[in-house]
Amino acid sequence: MTTLNELMLLLQAGFVQRAFIIGLIVAVLSSILSVFIVLKRVSLIGDGLSHTAFGGLALGYYLDIVPLWVAAVVVVLGSLGITRAIRSTRISSDAAVAVFLQLGLSSGIVLISLARGFGISIESLLFGSILLVNLDQIIIASVILVGVLGVIFLFYKELVYTTFSETQARASGVQTWFFDYLVAILAGVVVIAAIPIVGVLLISALLVLPALTSIQIGKSFKQTIIMSPIFGIASAFLGLFVSLIFDIASGATIVLMAMAIFVAVLGAKRVSAR
Repeated sequence: MTTLNELMLLLQAGFVQRAFIIGLIVAVLSSILSVFIVLKRVSLIGDGLSHTAFGGLALGYYLDIVPLWVAAVVVVLGSLGITRAIRSTRISSDAAVAVFLQLGLSSGIVLISLARGFGISIESLLFGSILLVNLDQIIIASVILVGVLGVIFLFYKELVYTTFSETQARASGVQTWFFDYLVAILAGVVVIAAIPIVGVLLISALLVLPALTSIQIGKSFKQTIIMSPIFGIASAFLGLFVSLIFDIASGATIVLMAMAIFVAVLGAKRVSAR
């Protein structure tokens, strides 16, 4: 367990400060988008895209091409495929996600076994390595944050309309199919940005828990979308602090903090209701 003096020294270290910065960026990214994902009832898309990203990363290492860029292309294609399958009346949303989840996971494992592991830490891909984040990753994540927030701001009314009443939005002339694909693509981009923090296996939690927590106490959509990043940032910062104090895995701790906050808010809501 880290002492107070050791913790203060760690907080002054550059790699820890970079971890908090990237944690803030990805927390805002994932938590804002999570509101649309949860309310559109496609929460499992995070699982499908994260496992698709695993397959994309493995393909990048196997082809000896920048893995993150290969994964980005694969995830975007995967998001389009999942959305296409979900919009099909023949395939349920959970079945569509399951198909891409298993495809990404199995192909990634096969490629890793063929290349005898690539000489990299598979654990860092699966569970993240936020303390190893560099300045370039922070810059890329910042650009993604600005781009995603810009798109959401530009199409805010249409996104809200299609989220709450797709049938009425379609009757009003809104191209609902476009915004379904748009949300899926944005989710894929966020997955790629979040991999350095919580890894492939845990990113789906950040695309669900902040929104679930804010929905419990938000009295309007605006309140919900404002509170979601607050819960996301709190999860990231608390998770980092706890992981530094107890010297445990940062990514998993961030997710556990998000879950703890959700349970606490849910419990407080039930107590107040009584």
